[in-house]
Amino acid sequence: MRANTTSGEIMCVPGIYSFLFLQMRVGAASLVLLLSLLLSSFSYGAGQGNVLGLKTAPLPKYRAGTTYVFSDGSWETVIKVSREGITWRNHRGSISTGTPDFIHKRFKWQSKNRYGYREFKQTTFLMSPPTGSIWPLEVGKKTRFDENGRWFDELGLEHRYDSYWSCEVRGTEEVTVGAGDFDTWKITCKRYPNKFRATSKTREYRTWYYAPAVNHWVKEERDYNGYRENRMKELVAILPDLQTFTTDENDILAIQKQFQNALEQNQIGDTNVWENFDQQLVIGVTPVKSFKHPGGGICRQYLQVLAKEGLPYEFPGIACRTGRGRWSIPRR
Repeated sequence: MRANTTSGEIMCVPGIYSFLFLQMRVGAASLVLLLSLLLSSFSYGAGQGNVLGLKTAPLPKYRAGTTYVFSDGSWETVIKVSREGITWRNHRGSISTGTPDFIHKRFKWQSKNRYGYREFKQTTFLMSPPTGSIWPLEVGKKTRFDENGRWFDELGLEHRYDSYWSCEVRGTEEVTVGAGDFDTWKITCKRYPNKFRATSKTREYRTWYYAPAVNHWVKEERDYNGYRENRMKELVAILPDLQTFTTDENDILAIQKQFQNALEQNQIGDTNVWENFDQQLVIGVTPVKSFKHPGGGICRQYLQVLAKEGLPYEFPGIACRTGRGRWSIPRR
């Protein structure tokens, strides 16, 4: 958040090597053409540059219990942080585990009737060295990788797929979403089908806008290049698990009351502060903006900051006033 809003499908590209050797037999000119096509598929044109002057961003760090709510009403909660990875539960009850590097899909997932696994491997082309991670984020950093997946349907039948991805850190950009205004890193990826060829048509363009201030992306765009309807999802709110900050039930009730009072009574830009010095816990809730939603009700954008033992955590969001006078975050 700009410093800021003050408130509250995997096998390794099958056939690519035999195709390259075939091109070498055809002649050097064909090989040069092929390599140029491969390189062009890995570039997105001139980058924007770090116009916001953001510092290089390390991999995001997640806190168990934190919930992320999005503009389509969906949400997911971090239920475990371990050496294995970050484990999430979404609004449908599906469980998935992955790394903090969100450009890679979760490597293990399970829904009500299905489950699956994914593996990732850096792609290697002849005469082109393998790439590494784009983290820490810097403009122009690139990566490419193969995604090999298998999943099992409700009958227990196995399905397999593979994809090829090429990604780049394009630059920095100011982004406004439901949760607020953020300074972000723009990361763009292309996904190609299995049996990738230099002339393969891109199946998907996916772009994330990652905000270091909240350790998460705040906007995701999916362009399916005509294969299916495009999608876009924005961050609406980040919700803390209060029990990870204090186990005192009276404190939790007081913090919940503070949140309601701040949105009901405070003016824009005025911070409502609650503190418990014994717990080394200080919480501020600041309304940032007020507006009417399509149904005619009132909503407020806010920033909630929880400081535990001197370490601050930002939880921006939107809450709307219900008919009973309560403020709640819109979600499924």
